[in-house]
Amino acid sequence: MTGRDQQKQRTRKALIDAYFKVLRDGGESPTVAQVAEAAGISVATAYRYFPNPKSLRADASVSVTRDLPSFEEVLADAGDDPAVRIELLIRTIGRWQFADEPIWRGVLQATLERWFAQWEKGGEMVPVRSTARFDGVSLALRPLEDELPPKEFLRVVHAVMLVCGVEALVATRDAAGLEAEEAIDTMVWAGQALIHSARTNR
Repeated sequence: MTGRDQQKQRTRKALIDAYFKVLRDGGESPTVAQVAEAAGISVATAYRYFPNPKSLRADASVSVTRDLPSFEEVLADAGDDPAVRIELLIRTIGRWQFADEPIWRGVLQATLERWFAQWEKGGEMVPVRSTARFDGVSLALRPLEDELPPKEFLRVVHAVMLVCGVEALVATRDAAGLEAEEAIDTMVWAGQALIHSARTNR
């Protein structure tokens, strides 16, 4: 990588870091100009990297998901009880996301924007989300693989995915009106209830 390429990467990172800072400081849908000011970078330069707020949100949403906690490390000492393992996973992810709630709402917004951009163009729709949640829940529930047929195991993984993550954050906060810890408690309860149902109804 040339020195110029490295400088471009540093500038892009500085703008994305500034975007996160503006959001954390209470800014709503920050403009490219606001982010440039926070980064100490000229507005003209910022627009060369991000021509509009949508492009900035898209890159920022990809950046933040790269910083997800290691699921293997989170669950390393959790034992073999899937109910305990899923509680640890949901609480870890929930507290991490609630600590940066505006940023994760921005991730959801960027995801929806990518979906609509594909839909408006027509043609093949490709996934707009990573497999991180599937991977984490599958790992947490791995002990159930010895108890359930493959189809039933996959079903409970998919069901638990519905009650954690950023969509569950929005539902528990906006629709249910819960505080962060109440919301996480509810997500944990729902996840464990689904595990119990899968075990007793097989």
